Amino acid sequence: MDAEQESRWAAAQAIGVGEDLVPAALRHLEFLAAVDRRRWLYEGPLLHRAIRRYKACWLPLLAKHNEAAVADEPLVVPLDCEWIWHCHRLNPTRYVKDCKRLYGRMLDSKNVRSSIHAKSKDQSEKVWTELYPGEPFELEYTSPSDDSVYVDDGTAGGISYDLISAVKRQSTFVYQVGTPNMHDRRFLEDALARYKGFLYLIKMNQEKGMNLFRVPTYDVDLMWHTHQLNSVAYCNDMLCLLGKVLEHDDTDDDRAEGKKLDTGFSGTTEQFENSFGVRYWKAGAMYRGSLPSPVTSIPQIFSTSEDDSVSGADKAEKHLTILETTVVELHLQIVDIKNLPSSIPEKSVYVWFTKTKPDAFIRDGGRLDIFTKTGKSIGAGFQCEPTGDLILTVMIDQAYFGASSSSKKPEPLGKVSISVEELTQHDSKLSFERWFELKTCGAYAGSPPVSLRVAASCTVARQAPHVLGMVNVKPCSLKACLLPHYIKDQNMSSWTRFVYDCGTELIRLQIREHKAKSGMDHIRELVGVTKSSKQPFQLAEFTENKWSFNNSNSSITLDLKPSKDGCINELKYDNKLIKLYRGRRLAYELKCCSQHAEDTAAVTAVKFSAEHPYGKAVALVDTESEFISVDEDWFLLPWIAISFLFLNSIGKDGAKLIEGAMVQKAETVETDTTVVSQTVKGGAAGATAGSAQCGACGTAGGGDMVMASDKAGHASSVIASAKVADSKCGGCGSGCGGGCGVSVVTMSYKNGHASCGIVAGGENGHIESTGCGSGCGSSCEGKTKSGGCGSGCGGGGCGSMAIEPSLAAAVQVVVAVAAVWWLKAPKMAMPSQAAVARAVVVVAAAC
Repeated sequence: MDAEQESRWAAAQAIGVGEDLVPAALRHLEFLAAVDRRRWLYEGPLLHRAIRRYKACWLPLLAKHNEAAVADEPLVVPLDCEWIWHCHRLNPTRYVKDCKRLYGRMLDSKNVRSSIHAKSKDQSEKVWTELYPGEPFELEYTSPSDDSVYVDDGTAGGISYDLISAVKRQSTFVYQVGTPNMHDRRFLEDALARYKGFLYLIKMNQEKGMNLFRVPTYDVDLMWHTHQLNSVAYCNDMLCLLGKVLEHDDTDDDRAEGKKLDTGFSGTTEQFENSFGVRYWKAGAMYRGSLPSPVTSIPQIFSTSEDDSVSGADKAEKHLTILETTVVELHLQIVDIKNLPSSIPEKSVYVWFTKTKPDAFIRDGGRLDIFTKTGKSIGAGFQCEPTGDLILTVMIDQAYFGASSSSKKPEPLGKVSISVEELTQHDSKLSFERWFELKTCGAYAGSPPVSLRVAASCTVARQAPHVLGMVNVKPCSLKACLLPHYIKDQNMSSWTRFVYDCGTELIRLQIREHKAKSGMDHIRELVGVTKSSKQPFQLAEFTENKWSFNNSNSSITLDLKPSKDGCINELKYDNKLIKLYRGRRLAYELKCCSQHAEDTAAVTAVKFSAEHPYGKAVALVDTESEFISVDEDWFLLPWIAISFLFLNSIGKDGAKLIEGAMVQKAETVETDTTVVSQTVKGGAAGATAGSAQCGACGTAGGGDMVMASDKAGHASSVIASAKVADSKCGGCGSGCGGGCGVSVVTMSYKNGHASCGIVAGGENGHIESTGCGSGCGSSCEGKTKSGGCGSGCGGGGCGSMAIEPSLAAAVQVVVAVAAVWWLKAPKMAMPSQAAVARAVVVVAAAC
């Protein structure tokens, strides 16, 4: 900030607010979550009844209470009435008019308590029952769903505001603000400061006679909503600041480019940044995308609110060495550069960022362009671990100097280190914007110091999902390789390893069959082994055509048949229910293009509990790439077992329950001279699989950087596709721009070819279409099979294609050489198995 900007910011922070909005916002979020557990208040007969109760019961009771307290303690409002009251107050001008028309004054929320915060409802329920006999105090899902209200509701006609439409608009707000970040006091305190800055802009525009549509980010909008819920304080504050009540217009939801929300948000961003010298975009405060499609409209009702995390195989969990990883979403923007040598054109300079410590989400880093214009956020939204430093290297693009194609390699000018830990630690403000002086290098080492202005913001740290790839380890003796008809070892059982992206194995599983002690029946069991367990232990047993888990009443029936709500199977735990659905559901839903409408290669586990009666996605298995993602620790081992059974068990029709793609990748050699063939089924690459999106589409996800897209309204700042196996679309929209992505295409040996797409941050992924829009790609630890993609929808050329040969081919080469050697020199000694094994490894490494 310069002196003038600092003065404006100080004036904004002096704006009076008649309520402590930070704790009020926390109560507001708690209330929204409680309503979201009762979605029958969003539509249908119970919504209509709630509106009638609000008009005919609550408002008259509140009017009496405002005149003279009807109870010795604060009056408690029934939850359904509070929800309608909430939506009514979020149009403050209409609420004031309706109250004055019906009751001659504005009805205040003073001395009123929410039902979810009240210590006792007894007195309020008694008053309610006396006034409205036969009408229940609380409207529950099991209550009669007719529209009858047993009072004279003639006064309801005085409210002309369309409350049904208001409820529909507000029902999605909880999704946008229902994140851990919004519950952090540091974040909310900064949100309050930004809200005051937002009000200052409106005041400044009014004084200049400008009627501009200003659009808040979601942290600012949360504070604005919270302020409006205290109607009297809000009206008094606005009258003092503006001389009128500031209207809250939430009717426009068209986020298309060039529309009112888009242009309004761009204008707000530009004015905010010019006025105060700080960024308007902020990690965790932006639009999260449209609401995921629900899996059911009928809630699961539980008798208790307890949600104990009880595992179905808890005795085995002691053998697991679980890798815990925390993650933050970070938004990074290069605002300006100064003292650049006059010989270097500003347009030739960009920034490349990397991380000092190994990170599960950032590998090769990414590119950031330097734009000094405000109004559009040209930055990077990505996920990373809250450790180590970010290294920003200023690069000079030699192409701007007319260099030949052979000498166009970018040249580093200097670099600077930024601590991620400093940004994310518990006492930080989760954001900063300041100048950093570069350490120049190379030919510019003696030049005057160049400075870079960097703006960064991050979310609070949270535990990252567990993402593991499946590696099939199938014993195959060298005799069987050399002599295809050799039978002895053909029936050797195989193991499936569950491996983190870093290579650490968590567990390996196997299905075993053996005769019962009676000698009559065959017993099939699922066993696991870890390094610490040394000996295999049983996880589940197959009886009566279903798999039953140890230490649990849960079981899986083999033949999967969808139920009415699309569920293909379910497992019951003490206070929760797990339902399995085909496709990516809820938090795992991919919404960036129509190709993701039905992803039959995935199965999502959805948890139903008292806290989540409509379901919460807790795990995913991608049966094509064969990786799993698990959000909650208690479900890790059960989901590993379930996923394995899905992919390896046989149903009544003799086929696998769910088919997965098998891509042979590598082999290793064990000391007993038996070659272990590893079939790598895709790769997890350690990221939030469910959040992955195509190219520059979507909002959450983690992995490598993608340029932030300024898409209308509460625009999205975190747009990154995770290092996720199997991104099925090459990207939609503008792509990454400026070479900023890490595009990965793996070869499908089943189809014999692979197509090229545009994905920001895939690793070991599997792209099945070329993508829509322009983008870029670069290698990721040598795993990229395509040299890059051109622009266009489904078009665009691929770079040189380097197909990684399978190890089976390597074995064939060695076998062929050995056979020729033996035929041409029959008197020579046959090479030992160990020598052949070493040759296999050498050939494989060369390939």
